[in-house]
Amino acid sequence: MGRKGISLDELRQQRGFKSPEDSPPKKKLQQQRNFQSQRNSQPQQNPARQATAPYNFVSLPEKVLPAQFNGVDGFKEHLGSSGNISGEILLDISTLTPLFIGGNGSKSFAPVDKPIIPGSSLRGMFKNIFKIVTCGAFRGQTTSQGKGEDFNDEHIYFRALMGVGRYPWTKDLNKLYNGRMTHSAKGKDGKLHPVKNARPGFLICTTDNKYFIAPSIYKSDRKEDRTLIREYEEKFHARIDERNSSCVEWHDGTAYIITGSQNFEKLYCGKCYDKLKGDDKKKAGKQFIRFTKLDYVDWSRDHWIDLPEEVRTSYEHDRNRRGVDLFTDKGIMKRAELERLTKKSLPDIKSLIPCHFLEERGQVTAFGHGQCFRIPYQKRIGDAAKILDNNATDFADAVFGCTELWASRVYFEDAVPVDGKVSELAAAKAHPLMQPNPTSYQLYLKQDGDTLNHWDAVAAQIRGYKFYWHNDTDDWKANAFELGENQKRVDGGKEPLTKDITPLNRGNKFLAKIRFKNLSAVELGALMMMFDLYGSTDAAYKIGMGKPFGFGSVRIKPTLLVENDDAYSELFGADGWQNPCCEKNPAEYLDAFKDYLRSCDMYETWRQVMVELKKILDWSLTKRERWSQKIATMRGSVKIRDGKQTMELDERFRQRDPLPTIFDVVK
Repeated sequence: MGRKGISLDELRQQRGFKSPEDSPPKKKLQQQRNFQSQRNSQPQQNPARQATAPYNFVSLPEKVLPAQFNGVDGFKEHLGSSGNISGEILLDISTLTPLFIGGNGSKSFAPVDKPIIPGSSLRGMFKNIFKIVTCGAFRGQTTSQGKGEDFNDEHIYFRALMGVGRYPWTKDLNKLYNGRMTHSAKGKDGKLHPVKNARPGFLICTTDNKYFIAPSIYKSDRKEDRTLIREYEEKFHARIDERNSSCVEWHDGTAYIITGSQNFEKLYCGKCYDKLKGDDKKKAGKQFIRFTKLDYVDWSRDHWIDLPEEVRTSYEHDRNRRGVDLFTDKGIMKRAELERLTKKSLPDIKSLIPCHFLEERGQVTAFGHGQCFRIPYQKRIGDAAKILDNNATDFADAVFGCTELWASRVYFEDAVPVDGKVSELAAAKAHPLMQPNPTSYQLYLKQDGDTLNHWDAVAAQIRGYKFYWHNDTDDWKANAFELGENQKRVDGGKEPLTKDITPLNRGNKFLAKIRFKNLSAVELGALMMMFDLYGSTDAAYKIGMGKPFGFGSVRIKPTLLVENDDAYSELFGADGWQNPCCEKNPAEYLDAFKDYLRSCDMYETWRQVMVELKKILDWSLTKRERWSQKIATMRGSVKIRDGKQTMELDERFRQRDPLPTIFDVVK
């Protein structure tokens, strides 16, 4: 998407003209330009510039495969009538790439000084795969740990102040943002002008930890309540940085709402800002600081607006917001200072900080620091999920347990190193690990048409389960720029971007075990399908940290052991304890599961999902030429500007080129 226009000379060359005299007639040239302009306005992807990522998505099934029972009563009946197969699956694990399990400082997880793969990590990895191979429900309800089962069903935040410019995708987003943040009203000149909907106010926390917004006595920000940045700097002997300097600064009863600026003096030294026009003002950047006063607080409790809990928690979950956090910022004024400055008794108020808020349909729907704050899409992530929670019991519920209803029937033991030997790499700082960023809707949502779907689009649909590609490279150590940025954060008292880690080397071997109890033949077949993967011959799995740069690829060879019907007729054998299990070929159980799929008319749906899962877990892809480039992170490149190193965004990311599907990547 976002192809660049071609120059006139290039157009002449394409049409075979060798000199200006050979140029096409004006009418024809104008038609060609019009066509080129229309093509540039389409957010289509440039075939020569394809988005890449170290991950992709396995599509959700068209419908959920129900378990063999439903509900508690069904579970009890199922256990008594379905065969009650018990046994264990021995796992022979070998690391194909470096592996790092967090939890032991810079060392991989090692509770007794020997690195292991904890059973909890194996359980999490296999449950995710099990949900896919059994076409399970895709659920986003929040657990007691504050996370969704398969995704966090929350609002994504955005801001789109810019016009279309060189990025066509901004058109729809800018329209969406302005549609909620502005309205048109007649000015003194009789013409319609955009007016901001965000109102000034004050976020108040009461002594019982409830939040309200006390509106300002003025319904909008006033022109007289602002000062030039350079005047502020001179008055208070302060320095406002060009960027990332958002904060609230109190000077007695006046709060200055600082949102940063560009360096005006450097561009227009000695000139007056008010005399600049048009583009020059834009280039000069934001030059004013708005302020508000405690005198503007509407102290009448009847006028306070309740801040809904969902809106508050949604604001807190906005991971991409930078600058001021209205719940933790240093600009929060406590009651003692409020009472001193206002000379009022405020026993119910704990703290106050100025803010702006958006009121829609009679309630606060968003709030923020400055006048143009980030707002949430009106739809939640769950609205774009094809399959949400349903009332039916799926196979993951049946086998891995259903909270407060029945326990798991599969148990994962820790994977311990063979012969106690583990090989480690030398400690080093790795590339910074970033959090998943669903604000990049071109990557997380299906994109099938000419217009990009964002989270509020009618056709918005989640791509599916996120999986990382295998990558057989050693590019995991932080580069010079990342190390420099890391040190800046440390020197500034901030959390470092990356820390020293000591990964386990490739070639390490571990042994683990999955114990299962009272499964049906169909359920055991579903469990063994995690290893068969629709007949895969070169599958590997991903576990642990560092997946974006290739860590965590492991090969797993399973051995199925099933208890004999008379397993406990004798306690001892010739060599000691009688082994109640014998090795079993899983084929009959795999067939039982496939037969169940057919009986539910789900086989074709399941097959389509399995083909994608099989492909993204295929280790043999790492041997392809230029494979690492096809799945590389769009990190951008380091540039030198004004003598400083800066990270320039990858143009594919700027243009929001959509992420290709699994099959488009491997074709």
